[in-house]
Amino acid sequence: MVKLLGHIVAVASVVIMQNVIASPIDLSNALPNFFGGGVGSTTEYAGAKDRIVGAVPGMRYVTSGGHLFEWYGTYAQYDFGGVTGLQWGPALALRLGRHDVDDPVVAQVHSVDTTLEGGGYVGYEYSHTGTLPYRLRGEMTVVTNAGVVYTGARVSLNTSAWFPLHARAFVGGGLGATWVSGGFNRTYYGVTAQDSAKSGLPAYTPGSGLNQLTGWIAAIYQISPSWYAGAMVYYQRLMDDAANSPIVTQRGSRNQITYGVGLAYAFR
Repeated sequence: MVKLLGHIVAVASVVIMQNVIASPIDLSNALPNFFGGGVGSTTEYAGAKDRIVGAVPGMRYVTSGGHLFEWYGTYAQYDFGGVTGLQWGPALALRLGRHDVDDPVVAQVHSVDTTLEGGGYVGYEYSHTGTLPYRLRGEMTVVTNAGVVYTGARVSLNTSAWFPLHARAFVGGGLGATWVSGGFNRTYYGVTAQDSAKSGLPAYTPGSGLNQLTGWIAAIYQISPSWYAGAMVYYQRLMDDAANSPIVTQRGSRNQITYGVGLAYAFR
C-alpha cells in the first residue's frame, strides 16, 4: 500500500527543491517560488527493514512582506527573519505513527498514533558569489507534541551546501543529528512488559540521548526556465538507545536509506 513518507522530512526531491538556485552564477539572487512533488522509497518506520513507496508535496513561497514559507511533505515552517542571513520562526510537523506494520512480531508491540508536533527553528543561510559560487545553510529545530503521544521533545541540527556544476545542473549534500527525550524513545523504541509477553521481544526501556545521525546527497537539473527535476539519497543511522532497541536489533536495522525523485514548477 502506498503511504506518505512523512517520518523523513527530507524525502525525495521535494526536499531537494528547497535548495533550487535561481541563477547558475550569482547564488545570492532571490530563489524562485515553487510548487512540486516527489515520489520515493523508505522504510516502513524508523528502524524497520520492510520498505514502502510514497509521495509528498512541497512548496516554497516568499510573501509580499519578504517572509519565507516552506512546506515539505509533513513539515512546514515560516520565517520571520530574512530570506538569506538569520532565519527564525514557528515549525509544525506531522509525525506518522506505527500501526498495521508488515512485521508480524513488531505488529504485537504497542501501536503509536500519528501526532502533530509544534515548535520553532533558528538558522542562517549564506550565499557566496565569485569564481566558485555556493550556498550554505544551517538550522536548529525544536518540536514537541506536548505529551499527546510522547513526552519531551526532539532537537535537530541540520546543515546543507549547494554548488553549481554548470548552467543547469547543481549538486548538494548535508549532515544532521537529532537528540530526543526519554519519552520519545520509550514511545517509538520501547518494549513494555505487555509488549514482551505478546511479541516475544525482551522488555526494553530506553532513555533520552542522541537518536540519529543523517547524511544526504542530491542533484538538480533545470529542464526549462520554470521546471526543475531532482534526485536524492538520504541516509539515517540510528544511535544509542534507539539503535539498541530489540525492535531494531532483532527485527529491523539501524541503517535506514531513503531515495526518491521529484519535479517542481518555479514561479515569481
